[in-house]
Amino acid sequence: MNNEMQLNLNSEQERRRQYLVSLKRFANLALQDKVRKLSHAKHETALEAELKRPLEQTDRDDRHRLAERLTPEPLFKAWETMTYVSQTMMWDLVSDIVEADLPRLNESAERLTRTHPAGGSLQLDPDIELPPTIGNHEIHRQPGGFTYEHGEDDITAGAFYAGASLVYGPGKRVNAPAGYGAGQFVAGEVKRRFPNFKPRTILEIGCGAGRNTMAYPVAFPDAEITSIDCAAGLLRFAHAHAEAEGVPIHFRQMNAEQMDFEDESFDLVVSTIVGHETSWEGLPKIVAECWRVLKPGGVILHQDVPTQVNRLGLADQVMNEWQIAHNGEPFWMGWAEADLIAIMKAAGYPAERCFAEHAGSGPVWFVHGASKP
Repeated sequence: MNNEMQLNLNSEQERRRQYLVSLKRFANLALQDKVRKLSHAKHETALEAELKRPLEQTDRDDRHRLAERLTPEPLFKAWETMTYVSQTMMWDLVSDIVEADLPRLNESAERLTRTHPAGGSLQLDPDIELPPTIGNHEIHRQPGGFTYEHGEDDITAGAFYAGASLVYGPGKRVNAPAGYGAGQFVAGEVKRRFPNFKPRTILEIGCGAGRNTMAYPVAFPDAEITSIDCAAGLLRFAHAHAEAEGVPIHFRQMNAEQMDFEDESFDLVVSTIVGHETSWEGLPKIVAECWRVLKPGGVILHQDVPTQVNRLGLADQVMNEWQIAHNGEPFWMGWAEADLIAIMKAAGYPAERCFAEHAGSGPVWFVHGASKP
């Protein structure tokens, strides 16, 4: 049965969606690979000869040296134009879809929020202090950003977030089985790494529009699940989506940098693609807070983008750095350079219980976390 909070596309919108997926795949795969090959053949070898040493992929100065040579190239300009324009076209499409479907979605969300047929809950905080990276930026260039609101019951931000997922992931050709998203990956990693672990209380931070949240009640049907986010519009949409799905999730508006939960409240703390949307100041606070609210014997596992500088070559890093100025990703390179093991140890995690590594095969993700004695 279809969830009534899913966006409905007409035939013309579906054709545009398919075209945009193909366009993004061309930019993200074929064109990006051409830039990578040009960089290696023409500029990286020349730079190494000039410097009389190999380039270091973790060195910012080397990255900036390469950027000075690579970014004026017509091929690079074609890549950045294609990437920027395809993102603009995506949001134009999502705007059209949401504008046409919002009256129906609003009606469903109002009824589901009023009646709570699945037994979940929604608690908002009008006095929340938003993290600057979320409150002051249009992340991914989403119109109005994650915190956009037009009225006290507005779900528009959540609808936009959900609409982008129809293009963004497929446009990167994430080679995972149908229906196997980031939430399923996180749940699977928890079970793979801790096969005898059976959490009774789960906290998901940065739940967004709630799409990945749905994986946790399937994987851990006996657990009570609480999901937090700082954006009210995302939470309203996520709550309605969960109620329509028949899953009792408890959504709360909260900044993960300073959570209201008591110490040692949860058996399992999880997130999907949250770390790279934070900041140098916020990330250590979130890591510390997750440890504080974790029960003894509990597990933390976060999944995020695999953009680490020790994994990617300099050409990819140059293209990733472009995302900061042109695609609403202020912490994109900060995340790529962050030492999660050091951050966890500084927050009191026992070194021997920490992990921060790449996992999966199609797609590969970066995961980090720990188990608590």
